[in-house]
Amino acid sequence: MTIHVRVVTPHTTPRPHKLAGLRSLQQRFTQLTLSQAGIDAGPASIEGSFDEALAVPGVIASCLQAQADGVDCVVIDCMGDPGLEAARESVAIPVLGSCETTLHVAAALGHKFGVVTILDRVRPLLERRAQIYGLDRKLACVRSVNVPVLQIGEDTDRLSDALLEQSRAAIERDHADTIVLGCTGFIGLSERLSTALSEAGLHAPVLDPLRTAVSTGVSLVALGISHSQLAYPRANFAKRIHGFPMIVEKLSESR
Repeated sequence: MTIHVRVVTPHTTPRPHKLAGLRSLQQRFTQLTLSQAGIDAGPASIEGSFDEALAVPGVIASCLQAQADGVDCVVIDCMGDPGLEAARESVAIPVLGSCETTLHVAAALGHKFGVVTILDRVRPLLERRAQIYGLDRKLACVRSVNVPVLQIGEDTDRLSDALLEQSRAAIERDHADTIVLGCTGFIGLSERLSTALSEAGLHAPVLDPLRTAVSTGVSLVALGISHSQLAYPRANFAKRIHGFPMIVEKLSESR
């Protein structure tokens, strides 16, 4: 059985390397097929709630298109989970948020987890997400490396050093026993960070959010499980929508 997972990147800056960072999963899940979609209108990157709000219509349109394409599961490629609840009301296939999924896995792996993210301005957003997901008591801290999203690939060595410094602080000062990379743009760095922590005698799991969410999506599809329609009742598509042509177009195509 082939399981098709589509990664929806909720900003307008292309990030084709994300799929390359997920290719190793296909060696473990031989039935896994991957694809990626962006959004046509919205922010260049997501670094706060304002950016998230601008991304939501595009995320919904991408999820509607994924279902029309026969995709089995969608993963939202951002730790802010923009449009997660709205997307679940729009489609029947599973829609997973990188943040929600990874925080729940982290909570299951230890006593408390620490999140290491891009900028301190993102800290309130991630703290709110942990509270919404019922995991604030498991959150030890949110720390940042002071690197904007669009600069992540400019100096990988500096970024890796900063991730190690903040992860060590999360463990040694904040008593975290599990580390969550707080940006899906950090893909490809989890193994390097895990090795560096182990060499320092700190044997804590390091979770890459995009890899974690995609792997979870494969499992849900294999089990035949999607999100509850009691929790996320289907949207009333019969109501007229003013504006948002990208959504209206997808809905008309599905009728």
